[in-house]
Amino acid sequence: MGDAVVAPVEVDLAPLRRSAGLRDITAYERICRVPPHRRFVVVLTAVLLFAAAMLVGLWFLGRADILQVAPILGVFVIGYTIIAAGGFVWFAVSLGRRVKIAAFAWRNDWAYADLLTHTRRPGSAFARVVHGQERAVVVCADERMPFELGHHHSVSRGQQAATVQRPFAFIELPLPTAVPHIVLANRTRSIIPTLGLGRGAAKMDLEGEFASVFRLIVPEGYQQDALYIFTPDLMARVIDLGSRAEIELVSDRLYVYLPGSTRFDRADVMRAAVTLAEEFHRRFAARTALYRDDAAGDLALRAGVSVGLRGQRLGGRGVSVLAVAGTAAAILLSAGVTAVTLFGGDVLGSLGG
Repeated sequence: MGDAVVAPVEVDLAPLRRSAGLRDITAYERICRVPPHRRFVVVLTAVLLFAAAMLVGLWFLGRADILQVAPILGVFVIGYTIIAAGGFVWFAVSLGRRVKIAAFAWRNDWAYADLLTHTRRPGSAFARVVHGQERAVVVCADERMPFELGHHHSVSRGQQAATVQRPFAFIELPLPTAVPHIVLANRTRSIIPTLGLGRGAAKMDLEGEFASVFRLIVPEGYQQDALYIFTPDLMARVIDLGSRAEIELVSDRLYVYLPGSTRFDRADVMRAAVTLAEEFHRRFAARTALYRDDAAGDLALRAGVSVGLRGQRLGGRGVSVLAVAGTAAAILLSAGVTAVTLFGGDVLGSLGG
């Protein structure tokens, strides 16, 4: 029996179809209580003053004939001015995108947060980061598709630099009950650092066309549970709605991870995200509502624990392949410099001889 036909959820996308003006930006900063030093007009004034100071400095260097002696100073002055202007453009574009997302959320009576820090989400991509920031977070409480979405950035501090990972977008959906920790990893576009994640777990290849795009990582002994949830018809919709995504089920939450370049400020992208949230919430809720872990034991079931300890969390925290490659490159470069320093003269001498 197929799924019942469900009317699509209607949302007002009009705020995403127009650009944000200065009045929209100032209203946004006031509503979100953006600190004064981060406001658009203040940053613009600071950049203009800096550019003016650089131009005055360049004029002074030219009048004093210093540029004829040290022309590199002029290059530095012009370079810093260009960097400041480029940084401001990046800041303004990012702010304008957040203004549009906020206007969309408020138009549809949803909650919005400009910046969230120290959130405690159970997803693997969040848990491995010591300090993280979430920008432009939209929270929808509609019972047909309760979700949160936004962009996550990790922030390193001192010895915590190892926790830095690439920015990513996410959609969080609640599940009706806790389920085993399952990761649907994308073979072509990795977002969750999966190297080392799930030590001792089962890595399952899917059937048919799904095998070339995704693979399942599940705790050992929970393979049948994963196949019960990720049925072929559900996987077909995953391909249609989120072929560039990765999915994680952990505790009573479902996470859809998307590339950091995902533009929620575009009407077509937000429409796709809302459709994905509504359909994934409905389909995954239907597959997990009655889930119980037979291996959890009678005592756990009587206590209301639906998943045994072995299935609650995959082993390991995951390491980014880019981090491994960068570390290996740094080690090889250091070894090469050391070798040239110690033996370079002898080698060159022998070659010359």
